[in-house]
Amino acid sequence: MTDEKTGYPLQQPYPPVNPGYPTGDAAYPPQPQPYGGAPPPYYHPPPQGGPEGQPLQTVGVAPQQPGQTVIIRQTQVQPNDYLGFAIFVTICCCLPFGIVGIVKASEVRSRFSAGDYQGAEESSRSAKNWSCAGLVTGLILIGSFFVFYVLLYVIILGAALSSY
Repeated sequence: MTDEKTGYPLQQPYPPVNPGYPTGDAAYPPQPQPYGGAPPPYYHPPPQGGPEGQPLQTVGVAPQQPGQTVIIRQTQVQPNDYLGFAIFVTICCCLPFGIVGIVKASEVRSRFSAGDYQGAEESSRSAKNWSCAGLVTGLILIGSFFVFYVLLYVIILGAALSSY
């Protein structure tokens, strides 16, 4: 068979896997067990008794089935860290309050990953409060500078016009 457009012979997209070799279970015959199924010579069984032949005691150990795996999941959700808000406040409004907000926001993640959920919530509230305080302070400062410059412009313009 040839390709109609190019005239070249068609090729298989993938070569056959392991040509000439068996597949499935026949590809992996059972292997003989070393030492006739006995444990290897370097195997040392655990001791059967305690010091001076006394029986071993296990205290507080719950029996587990072989192959049993215990998975512990956190059901708590990480509190909001307000990192974006703190960065915005740092850049646009009030640098000192924003920096404190960033520090508190980074504490949220570290405390939550350490398992201190109450501390993470406290740091989250603190980051939000510092960022809000920085936003309000920045808006007040920007507004007061705006009013100051408008009044200064009016006074200077009034003085310049009255001198004519």
